[in-house]
Amino acid sequence: MSQTTDGMSFFAAKAFVSPDGSTWTDVSGHGASIAVTGGDRVTGEQNTFDGDTPVVKPGKRGSIDLTCRYIYTEEAADPFEVLRAIYETAGGACYAQYSPKDGFWYTTSEGILMQHEYPGGDASSGDVTMSQFVMKCAAISKAAASS
Repeated sequence: MSQTTDGMSFFAAKAFVSPDGSTWTDVSGHGASIAVTGGDRVTGEQNTFDGDTPVVKPGKRGSIDLTCRYIYTEEAADPFEVLRAIYETAGGACYAQYSPKDGFWYTTSEGILMQHEYPGGDASSGDVTMSQFVMKCAAISKAAASS
């Protein structure tokens, strides 16, 4: 197989969050990074008296953590306030969806907003004030972008 020339960077990604999976808030203008971890498939193995290698079998997939870092502002529609409202609601149900380049959308199943970082910083730094959220969900689905 020959090397691809169609790589892409994440510089023009789009990201949205929702408390119900139908009312979405665009956080793209504040978003700085998205990291997805987990989802590993559990495996089991067992050696037997006969044979030199184990019997290996697949198990179920684990949950997925999605972490999104974004710029904190004090605008009316700031992602911080949208996410704070979700986080401070009992249960913290949250959905997220993002697209690296408009070709495909990745959408989480209903998840739990398990971390909502309040703003902080260092007065001796000129760094932009950041915040982040971490949600845990069962799965992420992929769908072609609609026109």
